Amino acid sequence: MESDVATLTRAVDGELVYGNASAHFKGVGIDSRTLEPGQLFVCIQGDRFDGHQFAQQVLDNKASGVVVSRRESIPMETLKKHNAFAVLVPDTLRALQDLAACQRNRLPVRVVGITGTNGKSTTKEMIAGIAGVRFQTLKTQGNLNNHIGLPLSLLELDASHEVAVLEMGMSAAGEIRRLAEIARPDIGVITNISEAHMVHLKTLKQVQAVKGELYEALSVEGTAIVNADDPLVRDLAKGLRARTITYGIDHPADVQASDISPRKPIGFDFTVTLFDQKIAMQLPMLGYYNIYNALAAVATGHSLGIPSDAMNAGLAEFQMMSQRSEVLHHKSMTLINDAYNANPQSMRQALDTLQRFQVAGRKFFVAGDMWELGSLEEEAHLRLGEAVAQQGLDYFVTVGPRARLAAESSIKNGMPANRVAALDDHQEAVDYLMHHAKSGDCLLFKGSRGAQMEKVIEGLMQ
Repeated sequence: MESDVATLTRAVDGELVYGNASAHFKGVGIDSRTLEPGQLFVCIQGDRFDGHQFAQQVLDNKASGVVVSRRESIPMETLKKHNAFAVLVPDTLRALQDLAACQRNRLPVRVVGITGTNGKSTTKEMIAGIAGVRFQTLKTQGNLNNHIGLPLSLLELDASHEVAVLEMGMSAAGEIRRLAEIARPDIGVITNISEAHMVHLKTLKQVQAVKGELYEALSVEGTAIVNADDPLVRDLAKGLRARTITYGIDHPADVQASDISPRKPIGFDFTVTLFDQKIAMQLPMLGYYNIYNALAAVATGHSLGIPSDAMNAGLAEFQMMSQRSEVLHHKSMTLINDAYNANPQSMRQALDTLQRFQVAGRKFFVAGDMWELGSLEEEAHLRLGEAVAQQGLDYFVTVGPRARLAAESSIKNGMPANRVAALDDHQEAVDYLMHHAKSGDCLLFKGSRGAQMEKVIEGLMQ
């Protein structure tokens, strides 16, 4: 974002305490370590940091100005020394969000908002790949999908951008609504809805309602991209004022996958019926569920006006994010790193991925704890153990106290006890796998972010 102080002050409803209203800034940041000369520094206060402590430092490093919420934190002498400016606001986080909304409203960009329990980041990357074939596209970097990350993404917009693809995360009611107020999405994608973030949201119905805040934010000119195979998403689409485009495999949909077959060495070939067109598609990545993510991307691409013959080219440009069904090889073993996060639905999807994987040796499911499930925690882990036993995998290895429940449940449901290991920490898992896993075996790693199951992979590869 490039603007002047007068525009900034109006956008954030602030008071210019010192400086010139005609002064300019180019770029906005909240991290003193990465702020560049000429940028605006917004003093965000978090649980473990307070940007006000760094106001003098960034001004000494040639920041153009600062936005603060405490008058006593304004370093007046430093402002005068560098001819910089300071704007006082009641809440710096709100100011960051309002400034991002201002930037979004200044530019004729089309915004795609994406939420859902699983697949948000992968779908975001696929949509950005397809949109990028025809349009200058901005996308959420990494996982900056919350009340701070989304505004920072929008503040990267400039006049060259035509499309912005933004991921929207949440853990409580009202959060998606606020993100949608800031971003004003033209297209809303809800990938799926299942049990997750159950600490603040006690029921699946509440999770559904919060995800639905994205669809509610769409105007009559907007488009809702709807997973026809997910009954909770399908239910949200009833009575929307926005146009809807449905996608699916099992239920009739506007964008439908059929003739699905495995692709060697990994991936799928399938046919997409896009209204009255047929597209032969190739998806060179693991996970049957990723076909749904690709269909959501195709539906979004169609809504943006991308020709059908450009869809495959767009998917070919998409970059898989790390720790999402990432295939590694070590000592002739295949390691599938799906350790970024987990909930009951994504655990089932990971099991399905491992079951479908063609491997000469044996299959190990290495699972960590699932977090943020509230009162569903015990039941979810017991059901995971039951599902593992039903899949008939060769080994089930768990790490952590919650995952131990899954290990015990798998044995109760018929998994041979000598092929189940309930371990306490990452190093125990490394030691166990080094002793039991052999050349030709496939090991899939999955757990919630707090479980940090990638540490087991790192230990093995060292």
